[in-house]
Amino acid sequence: MFKNLVLFIATLLLLTNTYGQKTDQSTIVKNLDDLIYKRYAEIAPGCVVLVAKRGNIIYKKAFGTSNIILNTPMQSDMIFRIGSITKQFTAIAILQLVEQGKIALNDSIQKYVKDFPSRGLITIENLLTQTSGIKNYFEISNPSKTKITYTPAQGVDYFKDEPLVFLPGSRFQYSNSNYYLLGYIIEIVTGKSYAAYLRENILSKLSLNNTSYDDPDKQVVKMTEGYSKFDGKIEPAELEEISTIYSAGGLLSNAEDLLKWNQYLYAGKLISKQSLTRAISPFQLSDGNFSSYGYGLYLKGIEGSRTIEHSGSTDGFQSDLIYLPDEDITVVTLFNCYEADMDWQILSNDIVKVTLGKSLESLFVLNKDSLGKYIGIYVFNPKTKLEVTLENDQLFIKCTNPAVKLPKVRLIPESEYKFGIREVAELKFEFIMNDNSKAIKIITYNSRGKDAEWEIESP
Repeated sequence: MFKNLVLFIATLLLLTNTYGQKTDQSTIVKNLDDLIYKRYAEIAPGCVVLVAKRGNIIYKKAFGTSNIILNTPMQSDMIFRIGSITKQFTAIAILQLVEQGKIALNDSIQKYVKDFPSRGLITIENLLTQTSGIKNYFEISNPSKTKITYTPAQGVDYFKDEPLVFLPGSRFQYSNSNYYLLGYIIEIVTGKSYAAYLRENILSKLSLNNTSYDDPDKQVVKMTEGYSKFDGKIEPAELEEISTIYSAGGLLSNAEDLLKWNQYLYAGKLISKQSLTRAISPFQLSDGNFSSYGYGLYLKGIEGSRTIEHSGSTDGFQSDLIYLPDEDITVVTLFNCYEADMDWQILSNDIVKVTLGKSLESLFVLNKDSLGKYIGIYVFNPKTKLEVTLENDQLFIKCTNPAVKLPKVRLIPESEYKFGIREVAELKFEFIMNDNSKAIKIITYNSRGKDAEWEIESP
């Protein structure tokens, strides 16, 4: 009798738990549907969203249109340019060569690129962690070396003579030049093209059959069209010539392949656990502080959960791959449109929040009559300032230095003096007030704590 009772209770608990999980999952699916249907059309004609939890896909849907002219509906297995998500593939290829003893992280890049000007020691790890000081080639003009298409050597030649922005290892600054160089080094070390190395050592090995280096001479089945959005108008995109983005952004993929890539990476199918740990750890700068970037991956956070992530933004396409290691949640978003603002990242972050069961709106409401006390220009250095403005009873903030990559975005109040932004979930702004309740300083925080102080500019 007792055994039967125990069995009955255990069965009841199992059924109750299973029902609860299904109920929670159905709520998440409904909330995701509501969120994405409401917002995707502001970003792109169409998109694909995939969410997986503990290895199982709990959400995979396509929205909108793949081809506007033909009115072709988007399909969930369609292929997109993934832009800078490519960088993590490049980083893992480098780490494979490190484990084979063909490259060392502390090697100077001149060991491989013999004619690269020597301006102090720039290491392979500096390239991986975006701490080399090499200027982003998209931000320079070199008419004498401009071409329609580039070999990797010609691409490097385009930017190699530019002066360094800072001493290698002294700070983080995102630069596509770093990952262009890494692709070229892969070719020099292996004697194979970047595309061939990836195909043989990563893509084929993992059966990523829908992932490839973009080849303009080959027709890709199930490739969606790409669009651009300027001044609210959507038009067919003029795609970046693939040799200009190369190993910094030249891959194609779809949602399920990116999930498989993520799962195999963290399961140790490509590199050792030791190498992976290093790749997803923050890099220590020369001043002792840590960056928010590992090897081709940002180390951030959303609603108190750690994230390992990277977005992609290239002509015609924008994307996000976000992994929450503690919850084992993966979110993939793919949009067939380029837009200058960060709406696709806001939606991607909000998809994560819904999956976590978090609220999308701040519960704290500021008194509209008090908003003027935050307005002003806050100075970090003469070239880098934060501008806080008031528009339609809402506060906005932007950074004057393009390298910081903070365009005008809305400040979301979390308390009277602390704010966040939806574009970068872990970035916080704390206003310090004087005795007259007027802001005199902003302190910025990232996922590891205090970041910088910005003093109000004198009138």
